[in-house]
This record gives sequence, structure tokens and C-alpha cells, in this order.
Amino acid sequence: MIKAELSDDPADADRPQTARYAQKREQIIQTAARLFNTLGVRGATLDDIASDVGMNLTSIRHYFRRKEDIVSAAFQDSIAAHAERFERAREGGDREARVRRLVHEYFDMRRSIRAGESPEVMIFGDIRSLNAQHAAEVWPRYIDLFRTVRSILKSPAADNEDRLVLSARTHFVMSQLIRSVFWLPAYPAESVDRVERMFTDILFNGLAAPGQVLRDAPPEEPQEQPRQTAWEGFLLAATRLINEQGYRGASVERIAAELNRTKGAFYHHVEGKGDLVVACFNRTLGLLQNAQNHAVASETTGLAQAYAAVSTLVRRQQTPAGPLLRNSALMSVDMAQREPMQRQMAQVITRFADMATDAQLDGSGRLCDARIAGEMLMVTVSSAAQLKGWADGSNAENAVDLYVRPMFHGLFA
Repeated sequence: MIKAELSDDPADADRPQTARYAQKREQIIQTAARLFNTLGVRGATLDDIASDVGMNLTSIRHYFRRKEDIVSAAFQDSIAAHAERFERAREGGDREARVRRLVHEYFDMRRSIRAGESPEVMIFGDIRSLNAQHAAEVWPRYIDLFRTVRSILKSPAADNEDRLVLSARTHFVMSQLIRSVFWLPAYPAESVDRVERMFTDILFNGLAAPGQVLRDAPPEEPQEQPRQTAWEGFLLAATRLINEQGYRGASVERIAAELNRTKGAFYHHVEGKGDLVVACFNRTLGLLQNAQNHAVASETTGLAQAYAAVSTLVRRQQTPAGPLLRNSALMSVDMAQREPMQRQMAQVITRFADMATDAQLDGSGRLCDARIAGEMLMVTVSSAAQLKGWADGSNAENAVDLYVRPMFHGLFA
């Protein structure tokens, strides 16, 4: 594994950078990554990390002054581990062979971590929680990772390949791979090889049976939109801030200031940030369920139902009426609140899987693993919130073609 660079804390310059020091520092990072992945960046404290490593707070501050320094180092280590794997996929072969190698390298990394052969690496869900100083260190490296994947997907024979399409596909592939870390643990270690095969099959071939034509039929909107309440506007602004800046960047004060309201106007709705995330989640859950209900009521095949629901939600994410709360935001609430929310989200994913199953039964869909298809449909919806940031020029009009059709017809269809 490529090691992350040492902290930029000036005090580090006076510390002896011995092999023992570097080894202990790496142990702290790996322990912190495991705790952050389990408890969230907010939930895991510096004291938790020190205790797990067998140190006290004074001793651990010899290596990292603040928890934020460990968070940054853990992200940099994770990016380096992914980059080392992804670089291998750039070696030779045509575009399809490179993407297959990319998928294999990612799943092999997850296999190796599960078997204890490689250290745990940080999940990227909380990467937006970084403060400005650490974001300046981490984000350029993550962008380089995106560029590596984009070069893997690029066709050598197409010098004038549409950059918008290529960037959207890159975001799609990266999102499907990196967010699989949230659902892959549900499978036993012995099944990971099979999961990789089923995942790759859907990625390349999509969900639609040969000859199926999917037409955009957005649900009819009422001619007069109901007036948005102050609370609804508050939740929308809060969801956007949490998605863009993580839990740290969203506060009642900041959201109220964006809406030109006093924070006191909202405190009778929420007591703190944890309640704010729960309220944003409940809004998102309602939108997901409504889209699924409308699709089932208006479409006759399982494939058309899945396509209609996902298209509606992805398109919404590109408009002022969006976005939906990122699933990774659930890591910012305590376990007692998180578990029922995760169960509710699992029901949404199961319903997507049921649509994929129905599509196979009615002949509109290909034979595939419906459970994995449900997870990938949910990732398509949730990751669409960041589509504009990675594919400059994407909007509500072209998002379905750019981002939804690859899920149904295959990555390079």
C-alpha cells in the first residue's frame, strides 16, 4: 500500500521520523479508518482511536494534533490504495478489458481487506466533512483518481469522444464501485467472486432485454405547484448543504442565513443536527417511495417501472426541487437512530430489486441478479446528486440519457 504523506503540522518537522514512528503512525491511521467506517467521522472520537491503539490522548497527539488530521491522513491513505489498484487497470487491453480489470481490482481489494490480508481503508462517504485546509490536501488526489478511471473508460480510437458522456460514465462507474462498500458486507466472503461476476454482467449489459425500447415519460406535474412551506424550504437547503459539505458544513444557523430567516424559526422542528439529518432523510424517503409508487401505478412492465422511477429521481436531482440526501449522511447520526433509517432504505432497495425480478418474469428484463440490480439502481439515484460536479454540462434535460440509460442498456451501449 502506498503510504499517505505526513501531516503538514509544522510541529512534525521537529519529530524523529524513524521507522518505528512511521509504523505506529500507520497503525493509528488504519485503526481510525476502521472506527470512522463503523461510527462515522463524527461518531468516532480521538479518545476512541487512542484507546483502540492502546495509547492515551497525550501520546497520540505526538503523531496527530487533532482528529481532523487523522481523518485527512486516512482519506489520503485510502485514495493511495485505490489509485495503486486502479493504475493496474490502465495496463494494456481494449476499453472493455480495462474496465473489467478495474472492477476485478476493486473487488479483489475488498476481498483482501475482509480476509485481513490488507489494512482497512477509509470509506469516501464522509469526504465532504473535511475542513478547508484538509480538503485542499485530499480533494486534488481524489480528482486524480477520477481522472485515472476516466482514462480507463476512454476509447483509444475516439480522439473526439464526447467529454460530457465520458465524464458521466466515469462518475457512474466510480459511484457503483465505491458505494458497493455499503452493501457488499451483506454477502459472505465465499460469495464475493460471484458478486463480482453478477455486478460486471449488469454493468456491461444493463437490465433491459434485447430489443426493449425505453421511452421517457416523466410523471405529469400539477399545473399549479403547491406553495413550498418555510419548513420544506429549510429541509431542501439543509439536504443540499449536507450533500455538498458534509455534516460539518450544515448548521441551523447557516441554513437559516441562506433562507434569510432566523434560526429560532426552525428550532421548534429540530433540537440539533442529528434531528436535522433525520428530518432530511424522512423527506428523501418520501420522495423515493412516491416515485416508486407512481411508476408501479403507471407502467405495465417491471423494466418500465424501474426506468420510470429512477429517471424521475435522477432528473429531480438536477433541478432546484432536488436533491435527495446522500445515503452516507446516515453515518452522522447515532446507531439508535441510524438502524431504523437503514431498514427503511433497505425496503426501497428491495422494491427496486422486485422491479428487476418482475422485468425478468414479464420478459422485459435480462436474466440477472435482481438483488444486486436493486442496489445498483439505488446507487444510480443517490449518486446523481453529484453528477453536475463531475460532468460539466449535465442537466435535467440530458441526465437520463447520460446517467440512467447506461444502467438499463449497458455501460457502452
